[in-house]
Amino acid sequence: MKIKLKKVAAGDGGYFYFNVLQLNFGDFLKASVSDYQMECKHCSSACIKVGKQANGNQKYRCKSCFKYQQKRYRYNACLIQDRRSYFIKLHNEGNGIRGLSRILNISCNTVMKWKINYATDISSPVYHAHNHTYEIDELCSYIKHKRSQIWVMYIFDTTLKKVVDFKVGSRTKENLKTLIDQVLNKSPKRIGTDGLSSYRTLIPSELHKVGLRYTRHIERNNLNLRIHLKYLARKTICYSKSTKMLEASLKLYFWGG
Repeated sequence: MKIKLKKVAAGDGGYFYFNVLQLNFGDFLKASVSDYQMECKHCSSACIKVGKQANGNQKYRCKSCFKYQQKRYRYNACLIQDRRSYFIKLHNEGNGIRGLSRILNISCNTVMKWKINYATDISSPVYHAHNHTYEIDELCSYIKHKRSQIWVMYIFDTTLKKVVDFKVGSRTKENLKTLIDQVLNKSPKRIGTDGLSSYRTLIPSELHKVGLRYTRHIERNNLNLRIHLKYLARKTICYSKSTKMLEASLKLYFWGG
């Protein structure tokens, strides 16, 4: 690529001088590839131009996966590396939606969108272990306000030190039965609970143990939940606005990694 000064005669006997850009074929090919083509960030295929964003940035669409994208992003949500694991770590250390928004410098709507998307990809693990010891307990929380009470019921495997499954809702026999049936199918050695009367009719007496001695592991895990999840902290104004968001938080904490 060269710039050459060209002399041109004017009508009054004077001269004009122009800067002329000389571009050879190789430079033109490079310019055309860099300016008019883009590699897809998802599948590495070629992209084509398809208009512009509201802020004036050029928009591209992949020819293979048909996803829209840009060459360069300004929004911080698009610049975070390994954002899934980073987001879950911050979430599991007691940060609420607005706290995550301030730390990551992104909007609250983006935080909620990531939270739901990451939780949707997670499903409860399948355990094939038998003759383990289990504990079942409930935690009280609220939805929107303190007049709307809700319970988090879950199973804790004391042998593996992991949560088997959980359920969010009212503390009824139907909800508890869905959890207990999962444990009974695994031929448990023992099932420890608190003194709630519903357990006596759902768990066989030879397996059922009542008292703090048989629920010390899950009670300690309850303390971890109260500390690490903003929605479950005591004496707080941070309540979940929907059951869906509370379930998403529990999924990320229990099985998010």
